[in-house]
Amino acid sequence: MSAKSARKEIALLYARVSTQMQVNDGMSLDAQERDLKRAAEHAGFTEFEILREEGRSGKSIKGRPVLSAALAKLDKGEAAAIFVTRIDRLARSTQDFLSIVDRANSNNWRIVMLDLNLDTASYQGRFVVTIMSALAEMERAIIAERQKDVHRDRREKGKVWGVDLGLKTKVSAEVRLQISEYRSLGMSYGKIAEKLNEENIPPTRGAKWYASTIHSLVNNLKDKGSI
Repeated sequence: MSAKSARKEIALLYARVSTQMQVNDGMSLDAQERDLKRAAEHAGFTEFEILREEGRSGKSIKGRPVLSAALAKLDKGEAAAIFVTRIDRLARSTQDFLSIVDRANSNNWRIVMLDLNLDTASYQGRFVVTIMSALAEMERAIIAERQKDVHRDRREKGKVWGVDLGLKTKVSAEVRLQISEYRSLGMSYGKIAEKLNEENIPPTRGAKWYASTIHSLVNNLKDKGSI
């Protein structure tokens, strides 16, 4: 039996606060719960599960075990909808929000956000999230095109990052040659860093060489044709 046909008509009421101040300023977990129960009942749900996540930031989905478990339950067909009082209770980043929308669409469950009066079970709600997804995709495409234009302009002007633009390496030609020789011997970035530290060759910044430093330096010098 598919998750869709076996889906339990249970609404998950997700309430979250990230700080004690939010608990005290009128948007406490209890206040969210009251609004969510009222909305779920109005939407026709007779069964619901209250999920409380306290002291967790909405900056990212990661680090919110209650929400992660709720989304997994929805994907499995163990619940039919998730209700939140505001969109930022669910996700603060567009990327996280749209990833949740994609999961809802793929696994046929609803998202209800009280602040936007939005329910993805309705065609109006689906239209809104579709527009949001399209706008986010367009924004990513515009940013990518801008970056391409910048790189094309640099190439046409003969500008090289790390030489004419951006950070310029202060590593001497001797050290660059040494790193190049180590790489030709198949040494890893970490081993090269270790070798330079053993030989007391001072880095351009910081107290010692690191694998990440060597990696960045090698890539930078390759772009400039210096290694």
